[in-house]
Amino acid sequence: MSSHLFEFLLFEGFSNMVLASALEPLRDVGLRGVDADLSWRITTLDGAAVRSSSGLTVTPDAAFAPAQGATLVLVAGYHMRDQLAPAALTRIRQAARAAPLVVAADTAPWILAAAGLLEGHQATIHWQEFDSFQESFANVAVTPARFVRSGKFLSCGGASTALDMMLDLIHDQFGAAAAFEASNMFLYDPNRQAHGPQRLRDRGSPKLLAALDTMASHIETPLTTFELADQVGLAERTLNRLFHRELGMGPGKYYKLLRLGRARLLAEETTLSQEQIALRCGFSSGVALARSFQQTYQRSLKDLRGA
Repeated sequence: MSSHLFEFLLFEGFSNMVLASALEPLRDVGLRGVDADLSWRITTLDGAAVRSSSGLTVTPDAAFAPAQGATLVLVAGYHMRDQLAPAALTRIRQAARAAPLVVAADTAPWILAAAGLLEGHQATIHWQEFDSFQESFANVAVTPARFVRSGKFLSCGGASTALDMMLDLIHDQFGAAAAFEASNMFLYDPNRQAHGPQRLRDRGSPKLLAALDTMASHIETPLTTFELADQVGLAERTLNRLFHRELGMGPGKYYKLLRLGRARLLAEETTLSQEQIALRCGFSSGVALARSFQQTYQRSLKDLRGA
């Protein structure tokens, strides 16, 4: 099982909307039990609480000290120029150079540039800072794109673009199915993406969406792949190709993950027995459910209730 840790570094005056747009898609991926050990924590440079642009106080989990291999996510907003003390920039520079991936949202690209990390890279920033950013950092190729990936640096300029960027990142790290489900959770229209991976809902996808709707309405009594294909008016082989092309897996695997996701939710949110959950999620017995869950996620349903 792979491990994915996201270290969020918040600065005074950050935007709640930007933080939520970056964090909530990850929460959805974690909730669905994607085949990865996904976790995150909220930090500030000194471990003290920070206030958002709307006055919401956030108490961090810890002071900024990213673990090895963690993805860094910097979220800044107003008062960004007050965050540029040399000691702070040194810490950020050292952490960013050691990180495999660095994400900067809203006005945080300015902090990366001030730390000398974006020289020779493309980047974007909140539109209100765009001209000043371009004038202040001639060695950065500033672009008005919704989000930019340049080497190991990702940057975006606001809340909606943070959602674009995180769905793109989820697609890369967790697969098309995880990104698709996260986009559906937020009623996201990928047709407005400026760039990135192939759109999740491309031409021909109405058949895929019909298949997904049919699966969702047949959790307790799952259909065979042949029956599912027949319901949406496709040959079984064509349905298989469609799923592999757009979600990176066959319909059988996706259907199982959908049912296991429902089982996970019931285990966490209800007092139903394992046998009852199995019946509601289309498994022949509690033992069959437990075996499938363990094989998929390397943990048991009982672990969820004990957490």
